[in-house]
Amino acid sequence: MKRINTLGAGCLARALAFSLAAGGLALPLSAQAADLPAAVAQDLYENGGVEHWLPKAEKGDIFAQYVLGHMYCNGKKVEKNYELGMRWYRKAADAGFAPSQLAVGTMYFQGQGVERDRDEALDWFTRAAEEGYARAQSNLAALYLGEKGVEPDYEKALHWYGKAAAQGHTVARYNLGMMYAHGLGLDEPDYVAAYGLLSPLVENGHRAADELMQSFLGEMDEEELVAARELSEELQAQDRMLVALDQRAANR
Repeated sequence: MKRINTLGAGCLARALAFSLAAGGLALPLSAQAADLPAAVAQDLYENGGVEHWLPKAEKGDIFAQYVLGHMYCNGKKVEKNYELGMRWYRKAADAGFAPSQLAVGTMYFQGQGVERDRDEALDWFTRAAEEGYARAQSNLAALYLGEKGVEPDYEKALHWYGKAAAQGHTVARYNLGMMYAHGLGLDEPDYVAAYGLLSPLVENGHRAADELMQSFLGEMDEEELVAARELSEELQAQDRMLVALDQRAANR
């Protein structure tokens, strides 16, 4: 049975859980360090300001360069200075440090310390995503949904949400489920895949995932519900997520 999207544009708009703040300019530094090794993060918390990080940064320490970028962009123990922040972020970004690449992209997107340049921003987001950085993958996917004036490309959005979700990124998994529920980037909505992606979130108390799933459960027959529950079990293994979704697409 050919399905059409019956969930509505308003539901889609509410489903988008994207913020450029997640790129690195508005979150506390503790949140910025969440993806970094615990020993490095602990060093970050225990040590102080510019006098600690500047000598390391000048010697080419990529993480120290990243920290200085954050400090200057956020006014942490130093006067806020976007130009200096961009300078230090860029040094680490040029060396391939994904959190800095995401931060540089965010600054280009927002016009902080540099002239606003959407194409340059997308290039830096893509570099960070290709480094395997889940936060960058999720943000890039959201932009390809048509956020912030970027031309929609649903296939790319599916791709990058899938990459991030496979690393356990909750927002990406939710938005990937939303895309399957709406049929974005697909020939038609796939409620079985949407259920498989959303049900673990629902079990963990994710209210938006529950609301989204309730919106299409009534459209599913018993055979689909059985398949959805089986797929949900298979998708629990994150290292199998993309393979399982690809197999389902190939067999439809």
